[in-house]
Amino acid sequence: MTAGPDTGRGGAATAAREVALRPPGQPLEELPISEEEGNARRGARWVRERWWFLTLLFVSGVLIVPPLALMVWTSLTPGGGLGISSEMSLDGYRDVLTSEGFRDILADTAVFTLGASIGSIFLGCAMAWFVARTDMVGKTLIYLCVFLSFAIPGMIEAIGWILLFGEGAGIINGFLDRGLGFTLTIQSMSGMIFVQTLSWAPMVFLLLVGPFKAIDASIEDSARVSGARKSYVYRRITAPLLAPSILAVLILVIIRAVQAFEVPLFLGTPAGVKTFTTEIYGKLRRSYIPDYAEAAAYGTILVLLLLATLMYYHHVTRTASRYTTVTGKAFKASTIPLGRGRWVMGGIAAILFLLYVAPALAMAVTSVWPNVGAASGLGDFTFRNYEELAGHRSLWPGIRNSLVIGVVTATIATLLCLAAAFLVVRSAIPGRQSLDHILSIPIVIPGTVLGLAFLITYLRVPIAVYGTIWIFVLAYIAHYAPYAMRYLQPSLLQISKDIDDAGRISGGKGHVVLRRILLPLVVPAVIGSWLYVFFHAFRDISIAAMIYTAQTPVVATQLLDMWQDGVAGVLSAYGSLLSIVSILIGGGAFYFAKRMGFKE
Repeated sequence: MTAGPDTGRGGAATAAREVALRPPGQPLEELPISEEEGNARRGARWVRERWWFLTLLFVSGVLIVPPLALMVWTSLTPGGGLGISSEMSLDGYRDVLTSEGFRDILADTAVFTLGASIGSIFLGCAMAWFVARTDMVGKTLIYLCVFLSFAIPGMIEAIGWILLFGEGAGIINGFLDRGLGFTLTIQSMSGMIFVQTLSWAPMVFLLLVGPFKAIDASIEDSARVSGARKSYVYRRITAPLLAPSILAVLILVIIRAVQAFEVPLFLGTPAGVKTFTTEIYGKLRRSYIPDYAEAAAYGTILVLLLLATLMYYHHVTRTASRYTTVTGKAFKASTIPLGRGRWVMGGIAAILFLLYVAPALAMAVTSVWPNVGAASGLGDFTFRNYEELAGHRSLWPGIRNSLVIGVVTATIATLLCLAAAFLVVRSAIPGRQSLDHILSIPIVIPGTVLGLAFLITYLRVPIAVYGTIWIFVLAYIAHYAPYAMRYLQPSLLQISKDIDDAGRISGGKGHVVLRRILLPLVVPAVIGSWLYVFFHAFRDISIAAMIYTAQTPVVATQLLDMWQDGVAGVLSAYGSLLSIVSILIGGGAFYFAKRMGFKE
């Protein structure tokens, strides 16, 4: 995704001079400044950038480092108390590692992670390959699957699948039991892997569709001309070229699968399947007196495992340049004709689309036909669930809290990361990359672990944040800052520094160049960052489940409470409304982003 304006040398100078940096009507020839004034401005700019760098470094460090440090400290505190103690102990880690259930938790996490990761890679690669390299029918359906996956909250997807294939109460299971005498259950390890595969495949698709399109067909053609069969070409040429990209994506998916919370919580817990994330949640929510030391030990172990995985990911991506196929030389992409198979793939795409829309449809149907799937068929049509939802306790405060948290989090995170990205990309301050490194730390921390870290921190420190919506804002800013940086930093890298120089040579001060030239060019990335953070902060459950109280309900915890209270009809009504709103807002955001300058 790139912005449209020309960023070459000639275009840069023209663009900078066109945004007259002097009052209207002043001739351009009067704009150039003297060498002395230029040196003075550069010195003042260096001082300002240094001050901003130190300020942002301090703010980022205070936001992210203390919660993690206090979590590690708590894991070493005997008894798991929250009082400050100088006595250190490894009892928390010993209790975790020697507990009867630790091996089962480790095994369940490993099986789920590997199964969901391999499934996601296989499905995502297939989607990307057929869209990028073939003439299949129904490519639009694949993109719709990707859109639905990101638009519908993960918790609603998990609950929707339970409404379809839940043990003893699923819609489809009801018909299967009456018609064929057997049922399927989604609340199992295989069900978890299936649902998580569908959830992560769109991310794999987006990460690989570009590399698949970038394969130079002349390399494959040369092998075929030399007499190689298609199967040999794919095995010995195409696969090795794609291996670094696929391996890098696989490692990233493994990290995200280990961090998964909604699917293990809703589909795994009823089946007795435990993962690290659900165990951390259970340590704090199942007991009247939470065992903070053991929960913190679980969190620390999980972070260390993910850090090792992330280091390997960086190693893989550093060596990927050896497999470059798109250079400054002539490049030719190709489309593989499938013949009649293009219609077969179109049918498969239609089935895949139904799988992605099925959970939301299940919620919509259940919300108006509460007895669907029972012996009576669809049952009686009713809006009673929506009427009960309107009078549900704390409904409107929860929606208001989520909106405020989403807007404030998205705004602060985007502004913080925009300033940080500007300093990292545009300044020459020594050590500026440390700012990016600090803001990127949370990318390897699961939401439940980060929520635990913030819970421990603001129960310890004498700051009245716990029990308010501001603990959500702080935790979400820390959690989503790495993703906001990934939106904004590449956008600034695409803009030539010649634009800055031309603007300053024309007499513009630093803040004027930033406001009149650079910001208009990065508006699409700013909008994308804001929307990404807003949507995820509005519906996040992994962090919210750890830090919410009765005084701070949010949309995600309301859905969780409805599920635990067993009010499936009201839950379906709420989930249906949220799905519709998310799809409409997501579609509107996509249209608005296209109008603002995004290009494929």
